[in-house]
Amino acid sequence: MRDAQREDCAAIADVWAAAVPYLVRSADRAAADLDADPALRRRHWVGEIQGAVVGTAMARPVAEDEVYLAVEVHPDYGSRGVGIALLRTAVAAFPDVTNLQAVCREDPISLGFAVRNGFLPEGEHRISAVDPATVAPAGEPPDGFRGVPLTELPGLHLVLETHNLAARDDPSGLTRTYTLEQLRADWWDSPDHAPELSWGVLTEDPNGSGDPVLAGFTSVQVDRDRGRAWSGITATHPSYRGRGLATWCKRRMLSSLAEAGVTEALTANDATNAPMLAVNESLGYTPRATSISVRRRLHH
Repeated sequence: MRDAQREDCAAIADVWAAAVPYLVRSADRAAADLDADPALRRRHWVGEIQGAVVGTAMARPVAEDEVYLAVEVHPDYGSRGVGIALLRTAVAAFPDVTNLQAVCREDPISLGFAVRNGFLPEGEHRISAVDPATVAPAGEPPDGFRGVPLTELPGLHLVLETHNLAARDDPSGLTRTYTLEQLRADWWDSPDHAPELSWGVLTEDPNGSGDPVLAGFTSVQVDRDRGRAWSGITATHPSYRGRGLATWCKRRMLSSLAEAGVTEALTANDATNAPMLAVNESLGYTPRATSISVRRRLHH
């Protein structure tokens, strides 16, 4: 086990793609993540067998006493102790933390590893997919709103405000609030983020500030080589819910993906998030896989 280095990025991306194939995470993304680690107080490690990187781990504080972590091992190198060694390395890096949070696949190997190491299931996420070319065009946005790709927003602070307000209502508890620096480091500046294919709706501030409000938006990550996209977040400002904005933004984003040659768009939702599940079902998304939120409490 050792700290990840920039020369590991291609191997890390290979592990990612093999371990969780429905996500969009490139070698460029791995390099950008390493660069962003100091700003996010995050750590990355790799595990080697005979000099080859076969596993990777990440850990990041998300609260005063809580760390979110991920451990991923290439399926060809399972049951060789790499996963447990990476987990122990990540836990040891944060000795004062009392809670560990993670997400694992539902297959018996992944879930069994989590349970054997003291993690208990606490939530379920539905992963669904659709071919963007099968989705009808969005048409005009609802009255009073103007649709724009996220590259045309007058300022990133609009995304920050709506994101943070919506994050507090995420039933999974996995969506974190950001500072502007954290938003850039963890998401916006990622090489896989495609703001030109991500869409939002603007409206006038009812308080008359002169600055528009981003009433809703959806953000997507794209793997152009594989023709695959992953929805990072769809958020609606609490003051503008119930007006079909999430559906319009996702439908418009899917049209952009189809025009860009993407043939598979994937998303994940907490199994209790009935409004977003209904939005995705209306757009033709069908279930593809399930992931499980798990948590472990440490007793020091």
